[in-house]
Amino acid sequence: MTLDPTTLLAMSSLAAIICGVSFILNTSFNSNDPAGRTWSLGFISGIVVAAGYGAGTAVPDAWWALLVGNVAYVVSIGALWSGTRLFNGRSSRLWVVGAIALVVGLITLFQITGEGVWAGSTSLWAGLVVLMVLAALELQRGRLRRNLNSRSFSLVLWIVAAFTSVRVVVYFSAGRESDVFHSFFSSGIASILTMTLVISAAITVSILRTEAGGASAVGDFSVGIHSRAGVLSAAAFTQAAGDHLERAAAAQAGIALIGADVDSLPEVNIAFGRTAGDDAISEFAQTLRFSAPVMALIGHPSAGRFLIVVAVAGSAEALAVTERIQTALVDNPLPENQKIRLTASFGIADSFDHGYSLENLTERVYESIDTVKASGGNHIEVAHS
Repeated sequence: MTLDPTTLLAMSSLAAIICGVSFILNTSFNSNDPAGRTWSLGFISGIVVAAGYGAGTAVPDAWWALLVGNVAYVVSIGALWSGTRLFNGRSSRLWVVGAIALVVGLITLFQITGEGVWAGSTSLWAGLVVLMVLAALELQRGRLRRNLNSRSFSLVLWIVAAFTSVRVVVYFSAGRESDVFHSFFSSGIASILTMTLVISAAITVSILRTEAGGASAVGDFSVGIHSRAGVLSAAAFTQAAGDHLERAAAAQAGIALIGADVDSLPEVNIAFGRTAGDDAISEFAQTLRFSAPVMALIGHPSAGRFLIVVAVAGSAEALAVTERIQTALVDNPLPENQKIRLTASFGIADSFDHGYSLENLTERVYESIDTVKASGGNHIEVAHS
C-alpha cells in the first residue's frame, strides 16, 4: 500500500473515529462528568473533521466540507483544552474556542474561491497552535501537574504545536509548492502527527477519567457531594463556594480562600506505599475539619490539594486561621506511621484585595502555593494585589 497523502488522511480519520467512538461510549455509560462531556465534544468534533475532509476529498466541489472540517478541527483541540481546565477545577472558557472557530470559519469562507483546498489553512494552523499551547500548559498545572500521563501528553502537544508553527512560517516564506514544504511539512506528514495526537489524547484522557472515578484511592477526584477524604468534592465545593461568595459580595462581607497542598506526597507514596499516601490525605482532611472555623467550607479539588472558604474580618484573621491549621497539621502524625509528620504549602487570597470571583481567588491561591513549593514548601504565602 502506498502511503500517499490521501491514504494517510484516511488512516488519521479512521484513528479519530475509532478513538472518538470508544471514548464517547465509555463516557456515556461510565463517567458522565463535566470534563468527560467536554472531551467527548472534542472527539465528536474530531469525527466531524474526518467526515468533512473526507467529503472534500471525494467531492472536489464541496466547498462546505472544507469549512466544516476547519471549524470542527478548532473545536476538537479547543474542547481538549477546555476539558483539562474543568479537570483542574477551572472554568471551561469554551467561548475562547468559539471565537477562534468563528474567525477560522470566516477566513476559510472568504478564501474558498482563490485558495481552494488550502483556504483558511494558515489561520487554522495558527488557531490550533494557540489552543495546543494552552492545553499543554494546562496539563502542567493544578492536579494534572502530578500525573505522568498528562505530562507525557503535554510533550506531544508541544511537539505538534512546534511543527505546526514552523509549517506556517515555511508556508509564508517558501510557499506551499516549495521542496521544503513538500519534503517536511506536507499533508501526509501532518496526518502522521495528527494520528499520534489523536491516539495520545484518547489514551491520556481515558486514563485520567478512570483515575478520577476509581474507587481505590482516597485522594482521587469525585463528582459526588464528598470526596473520599470526607470533605466536599470539587464540584460540590465550587457550587457551595460560589453561593457563599455571591452572598458575601452582596453584603460586602470579608471572605478568604485558603489553599493547602500536602508537601512531598509522591515521596510518601514511594517510601511507604500508596496506602500511606491515602492515609496522609485522609488525616490532613480530618485536621482541616477540626482546625478550620466551624462554618468554613472545605473542598478537595485534587489528590493532595484542599481549598477552604472562610468568613474573615480582615487579612490578619485569614493568616491566623491558616497558621492554626499549619500548626495542627505538624502536631498530628499519621496514626499508622508515627514517623511521618505532614507539612503543606499554603496560599491565601481574600476578597479585600482580589474581589469575590471564585476563579480569580483560586488562581491567586494556586500561584501562591506554587511559589511556596518552589522555595521548599511548609510555608504560607499571601497573594497580594
